[in-house]
Amino acid sequence: MHPTGKVEAACEFYNEQSSEKLLATKPDFVIDAIDNLTAKAHLVATCVAAGIPIVSSMGAAARMDPTQIEVADLAETQKDPFARALRKILRQKHGFELDTKIGVPAVFSREEPLEPIAPSYDEDTGFVCVCPGGKNGLNDCDKKARIDGTASFVTGAFGLAAASVVVRTLVGERA
Repeated sequence: MHPTGKVEAACEFYNEQSSEKLLATKPDFVIDAIDNLTAKAHLVATCVAAGIPIVSSMGAAARMDPTQIEVADLAETQKDPFARALRKILRQKHGFELDTKIGVPAVFSREEPLEPIAPSYDEDTGFVCVCPGGKNGLNDCDKKARIDGTASFVTGAFGLAAASVVVRTLVGERA
């Protein structure tokens, strides 16, 4: 990190209620890696409206090939169901027109998501939700939602790609 750089981490879920508090300092850049589509859409819409630069990470889950990761404007992502769902919420709830670029770089993969394979301990009962966050009141497995697994080398590559967008933008290169 540059000696004058400052990273402020907040251990708090982002949502509509926490938005004002978390963005009060008007950060130089926001890296969005939220998995909750409602919160992600709100963050993107809020940053765009406030003129806060943001890079948004799309779906890294269920992928195995980090060489298929790309960065493009959110309006131009392809083959990513998570990005497609995000664009739908941005259109419907936040009034975004996504026929042209919106100025939000998105990290995404062109790789088709893989279907999960049930772990050996689920053979008799079918797929069982495995939720690393446990019961936290916001994102838990009470509804037995499918949570696709991630490969650390893919999610790590998504994070590195997002960081490169921030650095290249802050030093004046085109991201």
